[in-house]
Amino acid sequence: MQIRYDTWIEGIKAQHGSIVNYLVNIRLGWQDRSVSPSDGLPINEGAPDQKYITTDACPLPTPPPTRPFTPSYSINGDESSIPKYFTSTLPSFYVKILPNDWPYSIPLAVKHFVFWSKVPIIHPGLVHPKIWEQVGIDGLWGFTGSPEGRTRTPRPNKNKTDLDPEEEESLLKIAHHEVELFVKNNWNEDEWETAWFVNPPRLQSIPGLAHGHVFARRKDTPTV
Repeated sequence: MQIRYDTWIEGIKAQHGSIVNYLVNIRLGWQDRSVSPSDGLPINEGAPDQKYITTDACPLPTPPPTRPFTPSYSINGDESSIPKYFTSTLPSFYVKILPNDWPYSIPLAVKHFVFWSKVPIIHPGLVHPKIWEQVGIDGLWGFTGSPEGRTRTPRPNKNKTDLDPEEEESLLKIAHHEVELFVKNNWNEDEWETAWFVNPPRLQSIPGLAHGHVFARRKDTPTV
């Protein structure tokens, strides 16, 4: 499989110049930055048809600037309309869910999706300065729709920070909040069990495009 993937990558680079060019121009259809949301841009291919649930973002003090992971895109050329970072209520113009073209080696009952965002997913507006370094190492991750009926999110690691455990857990929940809600909104917990993650920049295979992974299994599907 790795040999096939490497061969495919080389072919894509030869034809499109880079994997990012291929994804933006072909796979995601984001090549025209002035496209209006009403122009029929394909959204959320392959994902369950769920509506977003309105929630309030959780802005936090902004530490020193960090590079954006994805080039800015505006609606109808209005730069002021560009969201600063990913939220669960992000307009569909800025986010797309696709099946992973090269899924990991996982059970057949589990589907591997990738959600792509035109704005940063890990951002100082959501990740407090006190845990910025930790999230830069661990990224974001969690589980939804667990058999116990509760959402599982990361817990503080006393070896990584000097924060009070309760404060650290609270800040981690805020940092994970928007992606967690996005996953819940698109993979209903009554029907789906998921594991999701957003790699930190240092581990991203395509750092020029903000994205996260979702592994989803329908609860009525027998485990193989």
